[in-house]
Amino acid sequence: MKLNRTEKITFSVLTFTLVFGFMLLIVRLSNANSNASGIIFNINNIAQFTDRTPLEKTIYFDEVESQNKLNLNRTNLVSIKKIPCLSAPMAKRIFEFITEKGQIKDLTDLLEVKGMSRKRLRELDKYATVMGGHAGSAAWGSKVDLNFASEAELTNLPGISKKMAEKIINFRNSNGGFRSIDELYEIPGLTEKTIKRFIDSVEVK
Repeated sequence: MKLNRTEKITFSVLTFTLVFGFMLLIVRLSNANSNASGIIFNINNIAQFTDRTPLEKTIYFDEVESQNKLNLNRTNLVSIKKIPCLSAPMAKRIFEFITEKGQIKDLTDLLEVKGMSRKRLRELDKYATVMGGHAGSAAWGSKVDLNFASEAELTNLPGISKKMAEKIINFRNSNGGFRSIDELYEIPGLTEKTIKRFIDSVEVK
């Protein structure tokens, strides 16, 4: 079958368009691959200078990994002092820092504590967390009995000041002792938020 002149021109134009389009597509794919390779190269270069230790601020949270760690936001001074890598003065500074803040969102916040270094913080990360974990009594020592606790023992609880410890003792003395932990909610000035911070560390016998 022979093509007339018009059909030949049309066929040639279509063939050229297809070939040109195919070549243009190859060029674009090549440029895209080149750009992607450049981005990956830059990321790898930056990563070499980035601290990718557990000390990074991140929303990542591994519940299984943290379940056996001490939750610094919920524990007391006595439990913090029992962390193997901490001296008594450092434990006290950490406890006072968290008490002042109310709570911390990341272990790296503790770099503001006097004497705390990244090396020491990496060691602390083996034993402590700020999410999940336990309040201390699950691993170290017994709970604080509200009916027999001294003022010093009460002030060791997170969120409890000396003044609040006195209120707890006065309440205990005025009511003939605690019959239930829920009676803490009846103490003026002792908020539900504060009680939740230490409730796992206390008991009533």
